[in-house]
Amino acid sequence: FPVLQDNLEVYLGLQQFVVTSGTGHRLNITAENDCRRLHCSLRDLSSLLQAVGRLAEYFIGDVFAARFNDALTVVERLVKVTLYGSQIKLYNIETAVPSVLKPDLIDVHAQSLAALQAYAHWLAQFYSEVHRQNPEQFISLVSTALEAITPLISSKVQEKLLLSACHLLVSLATTVRPVFLISIPAVQKVFNRITDTSAQRLPDKAQVLVCRALSNVLLLPWPNLPESEQQWAVRSTNHASLISALTREYRQLKSNAILPQRKVQLEDTKVIIHQTLGVLEDIVESISGESTKSRQICYQSLQESVQVSLALFPAFIHQSDVTDEMLSFFLTLFQGLRVQMGVPFTEQIIQTFLNMFTREQLAESILHEGSTGCRVVEKFLKILQVVVQEPGQVFKPFLPSVISLCMEQVYPIIAERSSPDVKAELFELLFRILHHNWRYFFKSSVLASVQRGVAEEQMENEAQFSAIMQAFGQSFLQPDIHLFKQNLFYLETLNTKQKLYHKKIFRTTMLFQFVNVLLQVLVHKSHDLLQEEIGIATYNMASVDFDGFYSAFLPEFLASCDGVDSNQKNVLGRNFKMDRDLPSFTQNVHRLVNDLRYYRLCNDSLPPGTVKL
Repeated sequence: FPVLQDNLEVYLGLQQFVVTSGTGHRLNITAENDCRRLHCSLRDLSSLLQAVGRLAEYFIGDVFAARFNDALTVVERLVKVTLYGSQIKLYNIETAVPSVLKPDLIDVHAQSLAALQAYAHWLAQFYSEVHRQNPEQFISLVSTALEAITPLISSKVQEKLLLSACHLLVSLATTVRPVFLISIPAVQKVFNRITDTSAQRLPDKAQVLVCRALSNVLLLPWPNLPESEQQWAVRSTNHASLISALTREYRQLKSNAILPQRKVQLEDTKVIIHQTLGVLEDIVESISGESTKSRQICYQSLQESVQVSLALFPAFIHQSDVTDEMLSFFLTLFQGLRVQMGVPFTEQIIQTFLNMFTREQLAESILHEGSTGCRVVEKFLKILQVVVQEPGQVFKPFLPSVISLCMEQVYPIIAERSSPDVKAELFELLFRILHHNWRYFFKSSVLASVQRGVAEEQMENEAQFSAIMQAFGQSFLQPDIHLFKQNLFYLETLNTKQKLYHKKIFRTTMLFQFVNVLLQVLVHKSHDLLQEEIGIATYNMASVDFDGFYSAFLPEFLASCDGVDSNQKNVLGRNFKMDRDLPSFTQNVHRLVNDLRYYRLCNDSLPPGTVKL
């Protein structure tokens, strides 16, 4: 702290060197040596402010009371420094060495805001301790910090400094959440600036942060207050008018969306969509883990914009950059507000998407668009992942159309392509369909299991189940090791949770096909990194029917091996002991694979005709 104090005094003392010049304010320090010393002092001050920020966690929690006075001294200094920087506008000052000193001054100011932000949790704890007795000191700290922030929220301020101010505002609104924030003139000023359409818009990142902060001021429950004092009605009205102001231009797009647009117009429309959805998506994301009341108010305010988005979607289906942003927004809505959206509207959204993503549209997105088109399809599959995981019966009617979309439309387009893009999401969706909707395929009746001891479950939608399993099998024949690992994990999970390998359809028609593919992969050494996982999966499958494995599968597998003679095949068969425990079995598998490769190598290196294959 003493070192910080020394450098702060240099910084706070700069005010006496500020002189008014014709064009504005100038820093009247010109001697080369003085400039160099000032540069070093400012660089040190930046580093020290960073260090002070990093120490914030040592003043909170159990030690809050014991170290209170130290922390208060630090926070008071930080508040003073940030206000000083904003008031004398050192970031706009002319200096003798602009290329060096100007970035230094901006950096110190930004670091002081960031250091103060690091004490947000301390301020929150301070608030909860004093809000009943004498909160004057706390109120003064927060109000002064806001006076330091507001002048910086302007498109004329350098982005580094602007973003530091925005992040501090977000922390005050989200972590500290004082009940009086909304009534502070400085905050009302920011509200007016953001909702004023004639004011110049902030850069995207800053705009998103400020809107998140303002939305959180209205949506997040105030700490230390009972539900009856939360003033939800007023806050709800204010939030609705905030969102209404932020989406005014966007909501007007609905009426012209159907008309063909000229190129210039289209670009303008895209900018409005990009800017509005960026803000809305962030607001929803920041509220998604909050109380039901906050989410309800948020959705009420957004409802019209969500409906506009759905109406605009078909008009932009061929503009993959726009659909990408729209699907991002819908994905965030599904993850954060699906309960608030309600079933009928959610059904309408899914139905619209299922209708729009025809085979031709998917092919266009995946094959011709490259990265953006693939992202669009991936987000669509992610939305469906959220839908098929939903418990209860609500979305079950969609399962047949979701499965047919996967297997008849998306899968044929990507099956033959080597690009991993859409595949990982598609297989995750197929896994979720099976994992969360097992009863859609296997209806188990309690009565049957009591009568027969082991329930031979009724199988439904058998063709769809087989097609999904076939797709998993195909994926093991492809070179993509990440997909191989992911899908092997999915099958093993389904076996652990749902006894997949024991089901009659799997046991009788697929089991040994899968074992065969896994052994071939080991022999080809194409996925060597996964040797262990493949060995265990092979054991889990074979152990369902060891008799069949040893009496039928193994002899057939060896008989079909090329590159080795019958004598060598017999040796391979004899060496594979009939062990039924995991360690011995996997050891036998790896020995078989290595010996087979060794025989092939030897036979290949001999003169042709030596070995009768």
